[in-house]
Amino acid sequence: MKFLVILICLIINYLWLKDFDRFDDSWFFRFRCQMADLSTKISRHPSARWVLGAGFTYLIPLFALGIILYLVAGQFYGLPTMLVHILVLLVAFDRIQPGKLAREFLEKWKAGDIEACMLYLKQELAMPEDLKIDDEEALSDYFSKQLVYRSFEKMFVMFFWYIFSGPIGILFCYISYQLRDLQIESTARRQADEREYGQQEAEIKLTTNVIWLLEWVPMRLLAITFSLTGNFVHCFENLKKSFWSARAEISSADLLYGYASCALFGMVDPDMPEADEEANPKTRERLQRVIRIQALLALLERSQAVWLILLAMFTVYA
Repeated sequence: MKFLVILICLIINYLWLKDFDRFDDSWFFRFRCQMADLSTKISRHPSARWVLGAGFTYLIPLFALGIILYLVAGQFYGLPTMLVHILVLLVAFDRIQPGKLAREFLEKWKAGDIEACMLYLKQELAMPEDLKIDDEEALSDYFSKQLVYRSFEKMFVMFFWYIFSGPIGILFCYISYQLRDLQIESTARRQADEREYGQQEAEIKLTTNVIWLLEWVPMRLLAITFSLTGNFVHCFENLKKSFWSARAEISSADLLYGYASCALFGMVDPDMPEADEEANPKTRERLQRVIRIQALLALLERSQAVWLILLAMFTVYA
């Protein structure tokens, strides 16, 4: 049933909901604030208050989902159970497809509107206000890195944990990522208060370590997939150097983008037939960046196809 659920979600994602957001995550932030208020009533100590708040934030949704799955189990030939699985997976999926994300960014990029590109990244990819991007190359690299990592955390991580732990695992991953985003946003607003800022730093570190554990195996599997769908020798050699790395301080986005870049090594055509031979070097460089982003997107799509094939085989033979 799990492969069928994934297939249905992808069909809904690509054919029905491809041009607008599916769900609003603001419900989670309201829920998190309610849990924080509840923990404050129980304990005034900052550390205990955060532990209680995080515990409630995880346990209440997971417990509620478990109760729902128990109540619908075996009803109407499993159809209600499948609908619950589909709903949870759709909630965890990205709010905007990678293809649509790349297309909208490249429209602004080709027009040479760098300010519009920056604004788009802040709106869609939550680019930090204090992040300094000095040139177009750095801007393109930042988008490429976020495109790869966002696809990974919103799709490949969810696929992996759904197969092995079902909707409970999906909801746990979703809560972890939402907590991370909320904590980073809160830290940016509270840096003036050193005491609260220090507490937030500890909270972010704990959540980051949880996410690192959730991503460790899926990232290695995706890197192997990049090797199979891209430059095998170059990507696999890079993967062997860091495969058993257990350093949580290494950014997952940087590591995964490094794998993707190695997979594209020698596969991006430097010739640009769409570019005028008389075009200035800056225009040609922009078009080269367009080709690279499109190649990254194609690599992600091929990797997704490989995962679906393997999931189908796992479903049949397991």
